[in-house]
Amino acid sequence: MPTSRGRVVIDILGEQLLSNAVAAGVIPARIVEAVDLSNGTADGSIDLVYSDAKSSIAASTTTQYDLAGSMTNALGQAVVFAEVVLIAIRNTRQTALAYLTIGPHSSNGFGAISGSKGFWNAATGSGGGNVVPPALASIGNGWLVLYDPTGVPVTAGTGDILSVVTSGVTGSTNSWDILILGRSA
Repeated sequence: MPTSRGRVVIDILGEQLLSNAVAAGVIPARIVEAVDLSNGTADGSIDLVYSDAKSSIAASTTTQYDLAGSMTNALGQAVVFAEVVLIAIRNTRQTALAYLTIGPHSSNGFGAISGSKGFWNAATGSGGGNVVPPALASIGNGWLVLYDPTGVPVTAGTGDILSVVTSGVTGSTNSWDILILGRSA
């Protein structure tokens, strides 16, 4: 396996403009986080990287990512996660209401909370996923980033399938980019 590492940088800034008879100025609110994920299998590190770019996916389609089996890296090597540290997905379809839903698959779903570890509250149904909004040409893509430096366990055969479901908006132009970082042990 190749050596893997990652870097997460988030810088979110909001500004409140204040102007009245008493005071004027800018009141900033900011969240800044920069995390380097070195190569390894300890908390705060990764040794596996998986990425995929999907295009031309039909409406109302479920795409499965088998985190403990069928995925391969750029070299054709199997990528078998024991824990997932980060999932980032970007919806690149530019059609109104053409959202994606990402979460545990209805059978063998990955990431449902168990023992205080997980990305989703429930295996399936209303609490079983997140919506990723569509891209808008004028302002950019819809994103979702999930991060747990201690890792969310993958259980082969019972808790290893991540699903991405396209909305029912007509068309075979659904597309997304996904990045999954994690550990082999």
